[in-house]
Amino acid sequence: MTVPPSETIELCLSWLATRDEGALPSLLLSAGPITEDARYCILAERPRFVVEGTPFGAMGGRFSVRDTRTGSTIAAEPIDRLFDVLRQIERDHGRPPVSGQPGSAATLPFSGGWIGALGYDLAWSFEYGIPRYRERTTTLPDVWLGFYEEPLVVDRTTGAVHGDATAIAAFSQRDAQRTRPRFRAGALRSAFHREDYEAAVERVRQHCIAGDLFQADLTRRIEFDLEGDPRGLFESLVERSPASHMAYLGLGDGRAVVSASPEEYLRLADGVVRSRPIKGTRPRADSPERDRELRDDLLASDKDIAELTMIVDLVRNDLGRIAEPGTVEVGAFPSVLELPQVWHLMADVTAHVDARHDVWDILAASFPAGSIVGAPKPMALEILERVERSRRGFYTGAIGYLEPGGNAMLSVAIRTAEVSERRLRIGVGGGITALSVPSEEFEETCDKARGFLLALGAREDGVTVVGELDDGVD
Repeated sequence: MTVPPSETIELCLSWLATRDEGALPSLLLSAGPITEDARYCILAERPRFVVEGTPFGAMGGRFSVRDTRTGSTIAAEPIDRLFDVLRQIERDHGRPPVSGQPGSAATLPFSGGWIGALGYDLAWSFEYGIPRYRERTTTLPDVWLGFYEEPLVVDRTTGAVHGDATAIAAFSQRDAQRTRPRFRAGALRSAFHREDYEAAVERVRQHCIAGDLFQADLTRRIEFDLEGDPRGLFESLVERSPASHMAYLGLGDGRAVVSASPEEYLRLADGVVRSRPIKGTRPRADSPERDRELRDDLLASDKDIAELTMIVDLVRNDLGRIAEPGTVEVGAFPSVLELPQVWHLMADVTAHVDARHDVWDILAASFPAGSIVGAPKPMALEILERVERSRRGFYTGAIGYLEPGGNAMLSVAIRTAEVSERRLRIGVGGGITALSVPSEEFEETCDKARGFLLALGAREDGVTVVGELDDGVD
């Protein structure tokens, strides 16, 4: 079946708005300009298996696998066994079939498998051996994956919809009278006031000057009380801050992950893995002349080019651990990524994956993404653990899909919010080097928060939000 290409985004949002929360709906949405990498949208609900876990807290460094058909827990293991158990589930249940469109699986990015999020703190499950200095302040897990057997895949270029025929028919019925799900956000709280964040920047900068670090990505968290439906926030983000790797994950029990990430952590297809780290930020301007000046200033910045160079070297090293010898390559460097609120620098790093390795090996070799940690990675992880005020959770982890034995696409979970216990938590941050100016680094985090604040109808003035926040839909 095909639908008008111009209506694909609205149909995806309508589908999401009408899903039951208990169906655990997931929507991976490519918004903004259509490109080969931002062409498809993936919609899924009612996963066969649900995986949740965390290295910390009440779950005690464990994860569980629940069979949603029986309601039973089929596995409860230490978190360092996570990837082994996921492999076993894939072996036991095989590649999910594609129904409704015979022969289409070969050309689609995803025909079924895992959709979900891996939190930044999953790094503590790997070999880094980093001390832990902060406790968790949320009940959200650090791993949430659903095994979805019958996804819908929508091609924004052609309007083609692939998947189960009954689900396609329901998807194509647009409700012209539909209104956006309502939400309201209350007063803002920040884990870092401006002065404290700038002091933390200076601490990291001194580590860079001392030679402990080349670069580290320092973050802070902004929190709101949230009433209503976070799907309304997601729709507002699509309207005001569209990005190529948007995602809404309904985790059940009033929990959700909302993301408008522009950054590709890894894309695996036909045995080739690609990562597209971004570094360096300039705000957009209303005046075309001023906008071009800001773009050119970013391209001419020694600090930002050096930052991207260091991260590209880190990504090359990470991918080299799973690549065929001599196949790691860097494409155009640097390129400029244009987003509604900011400019970024970007690079392409690709590698041919050694046949002995799968996507879980790639994750073990490279997670979390170098661009949101720093270099050298183990030292950056430890220093950030000492300096930052709160655990990052899903923020700066990874969100996307992983097909058993096939394709994968994971974004870096930036421009990402968590919702639980009627609280909305947004993370923002930036790369710190010896050349960083603390006040400018704080302003960069404000630039990056702008998309979410616009979607909330808010503005950040240092550390407060002015006025009550509403989606404005009547």
